[in-house]
Amino acid sequence: MLALFLSLLQAFSGAPQDDPWTSPLTPAEDPAFTAELWETPGHWEGRPDEEWLRHIQRSEVVAVSFNRGGSSVSLRLTFKDGSMAAFKPDQHHEQTVPRFEIAAYRLNRMLGMSRVPPATWRRFAKSELLERLDARSRFAVNRILEEVKWDKDGTVAGEISVWIPVIRPIHLETFEFRRKWVRWLAPYDYLWQEEYSLAAQISNMILFDFLLNNPDRFTGNNTQADGRMKRLYYMDNTYAFYPNGEGTPTCRQYLRTARRYSEKMIRNIRRMDLRQVRSEVAESGGAPWPLLKDNEIDALLQRKEYLMREITRNIAHFGWEKTVVFP
Repeated sequence: MLALFLSLLQAFSGAPQDDPWTSPLTPAEDPAFTAELWETPGHWEGRPDEEWLRHIQRSEVVAVSFNRGGSSVSLRLTFKDGSMAAFKPDQHHEQTVPRFEIAAYRLNRMLGMSRVPPATWRRFAKSELLERLDARSRFAVNRILEEVKWDKDGTVAGEISVWIPVIRPIHLETFEFRRKWVRWLAPYDYLWQEEYSLAAQISNMILFDFLLNNPDRFTGNNTQADGRMKRLYYMDNTYAFYPNGEGTPTCRQYLRTARRYSEKMIRNIRRMDLRQVRSEVAESGGAPWPLLKDNEIDALLQRKEYLMREITRNIAHFGWEKTVVFP
């Protein structure tokens, strides 16, 4: 099937493109409608990821807040300089595996994106977190004590990531909104200017979630955007990477709705191999756990092959000019 896909790439890449909203655009053609599509992998908000990672891993914590609204323990840390980070400790919740958020960040970077905030690991003492817990979060002390997996020495390791100061939920899971973007990603109708950028981002998010085997995206408040509601963030990936080579039924269901793709995303996914993935998720420097286990990596690569077969079938059936419509 990959050979068929490559032949399709060659056959259709030079095909004429008549409609500007169903063919890849360049920034020079219309930057107003493609600005949110351009990525700077390895950079976040204009700064190299490595600077962010050093900062959140080493900065002194002066305050801790409990993040309300979730089913698991999630904390907001405030550093001495006023900046903040999100921290998810190891805990007794199967839907929250902190190392998966770091793995998702690494794979997002490997695929040429900058949608998952830079994430790494950090260890805290129980006393350090509880003593700095602010007054409004004191209600959560018992939850933190009972649900966090404290080591025998009274410390806990977890995932720490860059805090996004302004995010707004974009309710893609609602019936009204879902009806719109399912139409956007079907290879039939024209895409209008106001639909193009968001449609491309949703397509990439669905492919990314299938690779991660993340069934949690469309369950409420897990699709987030910037303050302008223009740029999507692919956050909250701790319920992912279950070692199933064909993905969960939910992931397959959403994959079937995405029949318009980014050419760059397709090429980056196709290049994924065992060496690349192992290199990207390799951890060193005393990390408390491997980011992905061998069976999780194997299943990830099986899902990659499943995904490429699905993309190839759609391109063969509908044609390149109707399916590969985003840069």
